Amino acid sequence: MSSENEITEGSIRSLLGLPDKTWLEQALYKADLSQQEGRLNISLFHASSELEKQLNSLTKGGLSWQRRLIEDKTERVVHFVSQHGPHILVDLTTPESDTKGMLECTGAYALARDLMGQVYDLLGSLKSGQVVLDFVSCADASIVGCLTGLEIAAYDYRQLRGDRDPEPLIPGLVLDIPQTLIEQAIAQGLSVNVARHLVNLPAADLNPQTYATLVAELFEGSTSTSVTVWDAERLEKEKMGLMLAVGKAAVHQPCLINIRYRNDGMTGKPLALVGKGITFDTGGLDLKSSAFMRIMKKDMGGSAALVGLSVWLERTGFSRPVDIWLAIAENAIGQKAFRPGDVIKARNGITVEIDNTDAEGRLVLADALTVAVSEQGNNQPWAVIDIATLTGAARVALGMQVGALFSSNKSLSDALYQAGIDAGDPLWPLPLVRAYENELQSNVAQLVNSSANRVGGAVTAAMFLAEFIAEIPWAHIDVNAWTNETLGPVKGPGANGQMVQCLIQFLETGYEC
Repeated sequence: MSSENEITEGSIRSLLGLPDKTWLEQALYKADLSQQEGRLNISLFHASSELEKQLNSLTKGGLSWQRRLIEDKTERVVHFVSQHGPHILVDLTTPESDTKGMLECTGAYALARDLMGQVYDLLGSLKSGQVVLDFVSCADASIVGCLTGLEIAAYDYRQLRGDRDPEPLIPGLVLDIPQTLIEQAIAQGLSVNVARHLVNLPAADLNPQTYATLVAELFEGSTSTSVTVWDAERLEKEKMGLMLAVGKAAVHQPCLINIRYRNDGMTGKPLALVGKGITFDTGGLDLKSSAFMRIMKKDMGGSAALVGLSVWLERTGFSRPVDIWLAIAENAIGQKAFRPGDVIKARNGITVEIDNTDAEGRLVLADALTVAVSEQGNNQPWAVIDIATLTGAARVALGMQVGALFSSNKSLSDALYQAGIDAGDPLWPLPLVRAYENELQSNVAQLVNSSANRVGGAVTAAMFLAEFIAEIPWAHIDVNAWTNETLGPVKGPGANGQMVQCLIQFLETGYEC
């Protein structure tokens, strides 16, 4: 395991464990149809009629109890050992709709992706040398979901960092589907895993300095993606007082990372995306308790999702311009730490009184948002979306799996909500409440950074950010970025890559305000 002193420029990617080849790429390279011994067949069905045919064929030898598991929907993944050899059957037929109106992600993509967590575990226990995937009558969304699910399930942080057997099981994977679907799944799974890996890294390895170097290294030599880093000196010049205050006590000073995606021939305005990147959050002088500080390396989950998305943009050659701004800092304690009661001037001139130093994420986001919305000419965004692990209040309201969505634009909110449902990466809209504006009033400045009121914290945090977005359509997404349990192909505890798939789906719809 590397220490921060051992990490030097030019070696960040390898030392932090990011792989050169994805699991799918390695498995496809090892595909060998001529190898029959130990071969495992996996059949995936989206049509009930085709599923019935396969059941009739496989259960002739008397495996009626396994047949009932599928027919009764008790299990959607069943392992058969029949006269034809080992076989896994995956039922991707559309589930019955919920009559109670509950939030569910049961679309073709999400259902297929989540079931592949079980399939991947079976691959590990069966140790097959060759695996044949047969997508019988499956829609493209199901195929991409299955392959993306395998890629996500194969991610193992400890193995990538050298703390586990360096030879993971990678069977040969035989597919007979269009290459475009394979590439789509590889790009999608990789982008989720990059986001997860960044969040899983300890703060001693991923600090503002190494984070900036890693992002630059990821796109070194790219013809479509450029990376610019505003260091502390540039932040001072740009009068980004809020970002500087948050990161002042840390050994590694804050920075703003701009990832600009442009392909030749692109027209139109870009979408601007802003990510909170607090590489570790002690809470500052309003120190968190040890229990709440334990996994605060995840406080850069919003920025990690956007780095993952930028990998997808680059890999797929997405056809529209995107600008990404990552507000990176460590909220540490020390002689230079900002204090409750301090009044700090933001980049746009607004003065902010500090009520709570643990409400630091909205401060770095506020300065970054003013940069994003102040771009001019061809770089002026048509909308800005920020992603942040911002409040515990959002988790209290919606739990760990659903992001809280706030927006100044109903059409933008609706498009993001639907993208989350379709991608199995859900959001739920919450209101911006004008009656709560008095919660942000200060007696000594124009704003206070957090409300003394214990309720409605996710709402007032969003309303604070709304003061920094000008008139551009805006959405704020408050996420957890972490799971303590196994959910589909994501094994916890650890990072979950939240919002990567939602944003990919949102971009692919072609929506624009």
